[in-house]
Amino acid sequence: MHQTLLTALLLAAPAAAQTAPYLDPSLPTERRVEDLLGRMTLEEKVGQLAQIDVLRLMGQGEWDRGPLNPEWLENILAQRHVGSLLSSGGAAPVPNTPEAWARMTNDLQRYAIEHSRLKIPILYGIDAVHGHNTVIGATIFPHNLGLGATFDPPLARQIGTVTARALRATGITWNFAPDADMGRDPRWGRFYETWGEDPLLASTMVAENVRGQQGDTLGPNSVAATLKHFTGYGSPLGGKDRADARITDTELRAVHLPPFQAGLAAGAASVMVNSGSVNGVPAHASGKLLTDVLRKELGFTGVTISDWEDVTKLKTVYKVAPTDREAVRLALMAGVDVSMVPHDAQGFTEAVLDLVRTGEVPVPRIDEAAGHVLDLKFRLGLFERPYVDPAGAQAAVTAGQDLALRAARESVTLLATDGRTLPLGKTVKNVLVVGERAADPRAQLGGWTIGWQGLPEGESTRAVTVLNGMKAVVPPGTKLAYSTSVPARPSADALVVVVGEPPHAEGEADNPPLTLPDTDLALLRDAVATGKPVVAVLLAGRPLILPENIRTRLAALVMAYLPGSEGGRAVADVLYGNINPSGRLPFTWPKTLAQVPGPYDAPSSPGTPLYPFGHGLSYTTFTYSGLQAAGDRITVNVTNSGKVAGAHTVLAFARPRGAGAPPKLATFGRIILQPGETRNVALPLPRGLLPAGGAEIRVGDLHTNTDLP
Repeated sequence: MHQTLLTALLLAAPAAAQTAPYLDPSLPTERRVEDLLGRMTLEEKVGQLAQIDVLRLMGQGEWDRGPLNPEWLENILAQRHVGSLLSSGGAAPVPNTPEAWARMTNDLQRYAIEHSRLKIPILYGIDAVHGHNTVIGATIFPHNLGLGATFDPPLARQIGTVTARALRATGITWNFAPDADMGRDPRWGRFYETWGEDPLLASTMVAENVRGQQGDTLGPNSVAATLKHFTGYGSPLGGKDRADARITDTELRAVHLPPFQAGLAAGAASVMVNSGSVNGVPAHASGKLLTDVLRKELGFTGVTISDWEDVTKLKTVYKVAPTDREAVRLALMAGVDVSMVPHDAQGFTEAVLDLVRTGEVPVPRIDEAAGHVLDLKFRLGLFERPYVDPAGAQAAVTAGQDLALRAARESVTLLATDGRTLPLGKTVKNVLVVGERAADPRAQLGGWTIGWQGLPEGESTRAVTVLNGMKAVVPPGTKLAYSTSVPARPSADALVVVVGEPPHAEGEADNPPLTLPDTDLALLRDAVATGKPVVAVLLAGRPLILPENIRTRLAALVMAYLPGSEGGRAVADVLYGNINPSGRLPFTWPKTLAQVPGPYDAPSSPGTPLYPFGHGLSYTTFTYSGLQAAGDRITVNVTNSGKVAGAHTVLAFARPRGAGAPPKLATFGRIILQPGETRNVALPLPRGLLPAGGAEIRVGDLHTNTDLP
């Protein structure tokens, strides 16, 4: 009898699947979406358009961390049918471990499915902008600005792959990265989240990072990548976060759109909207940007999501909507699919339902937006594999330390040197490391690390500081000491002074004067006053303007960016010569504030900068010869004419022949050469990049170039 019953159940399964095509993974995704939409109520569809912060489901208050609250689970997931959740900065389970993350997302997913009439799973989103950076103990990669300095696209892809595996192992399926904004004004608080000021560099790195996160196709082993923030966010007036951007259509298409186009061509599944405004129109209410450009012109068919609470800000900040209800209507009709509410599920869903009932938002628009969300859930395999194994979370989240070290090493940029002090350990036998930032991991991890504004005071996570990195590699027969301040008469042969910015994010990170904190400037001033050689190491997310009477007295200046959890070892390896520095600036370093903003490819030059885009020194020398161009590529002979091996990035710039326009990066490639080695390097030229009338091509940086004959 038992065997007969089992057979009957097995035979019944195909029949059940036939009655619900959306549950059949063999069918095309479009067919599954169409079938599921046809079965959903309006309330269920509207729920797919809301995203709620997980903190709203925790504890007893609105911002509590702690156990999931059954009352709010019922309210948000069961009654409001909310289709996606997110963890904002710091919104982590207790304890904040990989296993706890996996258990929490499993519990949320299970509740959502079991309380959904149609068994619809949720999406779970997070800002994993430099690794799984909200989890204590995770491997933290350099922020994008440092990765831009590597000029190494395969590296960006590998980091995307490792990050996606870590996220998926903890049940997270939607990553709000990579940032595709252009870093055109270093005063802007989100400058370090960009890949720099050049559209080609940013486009290449963004596309590869998307491919790393999503793989060849979305599936149960990848996450949905998000291009943010569409578009023009990186040129705010005065460098102030969320300020208006005044951008011509020519600049929009030449500078700001290319990284988004490249990311979409790589398959990016979602796009997040610019939190600011463009030419006076808030991006979240701009049908021109979100429908005409993004959907119709660029052909995007994925999910468009708002940034944090930005739909409401159409009323509270931009004053273009008199009520929250009207703000919701403006955003929906402009092209926003999902609103990161993030705490008022009831207010948002009731506003949408009322707008539909009054005819102000047509049902087809709801079907379109909900369909985009459902399509993403199907493509990620969530209907078939909604849960993860907590036992695999720890290994995935802590993986990639070697990759993070490699990324940090490649990013470190030697800006200036006297040719004698570095590398340490040869003539400099006795080194004093100075500054609290040398021993503080917060300085090298930056914002978006455990908390939104960086590692919170009193919390710790695994990281190799600059001081610990130097202790690990100090050569035999040399000495290393540490002090938080500069002694009046140091006995050391040289001082390594580690300075920089405190961790920060978004508007709190705006730095209008581009200066170091006063305490850091005082350290440098005291150090150069000793008369000893001083090596300044900057842990910073932008170029900083140092007083000339300090900068010109430095023996060396090293830019380490925000190098992540392995950054201290990377800095130490460069200082002691274990690694030959190869980073090159992905932005222009101004000499004075009057030169800001002043990207190298601006139509008019604000004067010669301190260091140009692409600048970066090495412990060896590289020379070029035999430059040739042939349609779709250029070739050049590169020789390591020095005495040590080194990596080198070849940069090729082009501008219309005979024109006064500034040169623009046309192609680039990274090579490693042994002393005396020469290699012929072939670099592809992107189709359509060169003007029809011909171009002047130059190889080198913007100070020393080899012209095409």
